[in-house]
Amino acid sequence: MTQVKCIINSCTHYLYGDRCGARNIDIMHEQETAMSQNVEQTMCKSFSHNDHLMNYLGSADNVNWGGTAMGLVDPAYMVSPSISCTVSSCKYWGEGSLCVANAIEVNGLSNSNECQDTNCGTYERRS
Repeated sequence: MTQVKCIINSCTHYLYGDRCGARNIDIMHEQETAMSQNVEQTMCKSFSHNDHLMNYLGSADNVNWGGTAMGLVDPAYMVSPSISCTVSSCKYWGEGSLCVANAIEVNGLSNSNECQDTNCGTYERRS
């Protein structure tokens, strides 16, 4: 599985140590009708802002329960969500909309409020 480093600590899935506790993350184009040309045109659609209890409950269907529990008690525990990606302009995009990179980084604004504030920092344009 692909290792995920996420530095967006305002997400409900964020775990200490810049890890992601989601079961699956979805990387998408920032603009639905456009093809991403750079990192800033990608986003983590699985982002859910951690400011309300309803956001936690709304994202509960995408929690890696075993990984999250272990991740909370053992910061060295590797959590590896599956990664769906519709950004076919990326060199790591694989058949079936799967990410084929060994590791990715989700980054963006440190105070992200919505998925459009996030990026897939691993994006590289396919040649």
